[in-house]
Amino acid sequence: MLIFLDHPGFIERSLKATQHHRETNIDEWKKFWMMFQQDVSNINLLATVLLAGNANFLNITATDGLSYWPQKLSYASLVAALGSILVGLAVRNPRIFTAHSSFYFQTMLLVLGFPFELFLYSTILFIAALIVHLAIHLAKDQIYAAVTIMGLVIVSLFFHWLITEPLDGWQFSPQKCKTQRVEGNSQTV
Repeated sequence: MLIFLDHPGFIERSLKATQHHRETNIDEWKKFWMMFQQDVSNINLLATVLLAGNANFLNITATDGLSYWPQKLSYASLVAALGSILVGLAVRNPRIFTAHSSFYFQTMLLVLGFPFELFLYSTILFIAALIVHLAIHLAKDQIYAAVTIMGLVIVSLFFHWLITEPLDGWQFSPQKCKTQRVEGNSQTV
């Protein structure tokens, strides 16, 4: 789950909330789908930016054909970003889902999580291409800076994932937050 920043876990918990006795709760489904469409739109935008970054990176790398490792990694990142955009566009259309079996449910988890997974792979491959390019050209200061920054990002995400808990079913209305605080205070007294 940590590899995908718990997005598949979020999708699984949200999908389970829409299913009641092998029937779909339409109101819960609409809430889930609105939130999912927004997430997919955000990932598509980020993947488009990454696609442009890969194209620009490929323009400045050496023209040794595909024997240059950063170029190979960048092409793989470009294909993953393009895949993320295309799958994201395909799964944006609202369709009703009913989990008739656990196989259907697991398949839906894979399909709905795929744009996010491809985007993450594309990001990792792009960073790897950049670090390998810097290593080949002996840019030691830039390599240390890139590795340090990426290490801090990974450690920060890891601690964020460990310390926080998902708020999938919560509605963030001020009244509900007050209710939760009052209930929490009355239990401690």
